[in-house]
Amino acid sequence: MRRVVTELTWLVRLLSDLSLPPALPISLHSDGQATIHIAKNPVFHERTKHVDLDCHFVRQQYLTGLISLSFLPSSSQVADLFTKPIPGTSHHFLLNKLGVRSSPSNLRGGDGFIKDSSMKKLEDDDFVTKKNEKG
Repeated sequence: MRRVVTELTWLVRLLSDLSLPPALPISLHSDGQATIHIAKNPVFHERTKHVDLDCHFVRQQYLTGLISLSFLPSSSQVADLFTKPIPGTSHHFLLNKLGVRSSPSNLRGGDGFIKDSSMKKLEDDDFVTKKNEKG
């Protein structure tokens, strides 16, 4: 989460320098309830010492109002489409959330029909045979 917050901090500064300040707070959704709890809660335990610096930075941005943190289950994480293999039903659900619609390709030959590759081979052979017979 620290990497995302670092990028957001940079983007907010860049946009502000360009006189295009973004609406704050920026919503961050995580499927890790423990991550959200640690970022919001100033109490540390022995088990969280290794993430101490990262948590302080994320908490600071949370307290200043740059970000808001909320839980979103893994099954609803649209970003997972790009990072993980997803079962078919979940895949279609997440594509729908992105607004991606399935549009079957319309592959038409010159006469309006799709020709099977084996038919094409037969037609080519027939053409060569007829050409050889003529001349």
